[in-house]
Amino acid sequence: MNRLVRPFSLSVASKQAALILALLALLIASNSHVALIFPSYISPLHFSRLSDAVTAIALNLCPLPLFILARFSFGYVVALWMYGMIAGFIFLSYSTTLEYNHDQARISALLCLISFLVPALFLRLKITPFSIMPRTMDALMIGALIASAAVVAACAMYGFRLAGLLESLAMREEVVRPRLLNYLSGIASGAILPFCFAYFALNRRWVPTAIAAILLLSFFPVLLNKTVLMAPAWLVFLLVLYTVFNPKMATVLSILIPLTLGAGAYFLLPDIGRYAIGYINFRMIAIPSLALDHYFAFFSTHPYTNFCQINFVRLFTDCPYTEQLGIILKREYDLGNFNGSLFTTEGIASVGPVLAPISTFVCGIIIGLGNVASARLSPPLIAVSSGILVQALMNVPLSTVLLSNGGAALFALWFISHRGK
Repeated sequence: MNRLVRPFSLSVASKQAALILALLALLIASNSHVALIFPSYISPLHFSRLSDAVTAIALNLCPLPLFILARFSFGYVVALWMYGMIAGFIFLSYSTTLEYNHDQARISALLCLISFLVPALFLRLKITPFSIMPRTMDALMIGALIASAAVVAACAMYGFRLAGLLESLAMREEVVRPRLLNYLSGIASGAILPFCFAYFALNRRWVPTAIAAILLLSFFPVLLNKTVLMAPAWLVFLLVLYTVFNPKMATVLSILIPLTLGAGAYFLLPDIGRYAIGYINFRMIAIPSLALDHYFAFFSTHPYTNFCQINFVRLFTDCPYTEQLGIILKREYDLGNFNGSLFTTEGIASVGPVLAPISTFVCGIIIGLGNVASARLSPPLIAVSSGILVQALMNVPLSTVLLSNGGAALFALWFISHRGK
């Protein structure tokens, strides 16, 4: 029996490794073309020495065995996206025009990634099974749809705008809502509705599935957020992938396919494809990598936050900054509101490049708790219900994702959901 299992396992592992290597190659090519289209944002890939290219490749291959050894989990999905972000930064750091200690930054980024991957991929705790009955869960999900509709209606009372993608960016800041409503809208659109969509779709209940998708789409005129506009199509895409493919391979393909489509559209139809590669390749991967570059540069000459960007921490300590970090970096580099992932905010900004791996290790433990909460659930439910949350993790701090984007709420829904759904 062992002789039969081992070759199959090795075959699966080799396929996974080959897919991830293909993803890395596409990522490098994608970022290079993004740099040609948006030169004011990202520098074209350039190595002054062959040894630099070899070093960049070697650094990016170091975490690969961890993905081969790990089982599928919520942490696996988050980890692979973060891997793409760090890989993009490592290559970018050889051609950036920003001044900071690039060697130190590359090593720090790699150590941050590995310290994050270990708990995010491998944290497993045995907990007493707890779940509510299917009928009760159905009622809870219907209630969640009704509550989400109420949140959409409440948001619309403070501003309802029909705008294109470009116009929405300028109009978003014109709408002011109560803080509680901002939290509720973020939780509903980032966690509750994606979970409802996944739950009903996997139970083949298409009417409430469609209602969840429509409600997600309804958040766009009130939030003017591109993520919720694209959310229904993205969730359908993930649902198909994780239904057809092995979950680990589906995770790689969920990044590989969009990047391929964006780059392919640019080569086939340059005028229209410019927007495709901008909205897909630039927004999904290049900008998070670019944020690392700018945060390393900014905090090489400015004081660290010591986590004071978190409102609760700010109550007990002095803070060198009175504005959000995204706004500060926007003014410094004139590149738009420049928020960053947990690697930039809880890591670089809070404690600097030397201590950042400790901070990202703690963040990895928190992501690992998501593995614990979802351990009994099917891979499609985990991947689809977290589809919007994972995108948020690429662009905003972990503390914000847990509260404002519904991360904690999603963990709770996973914990109470009955097995297999």
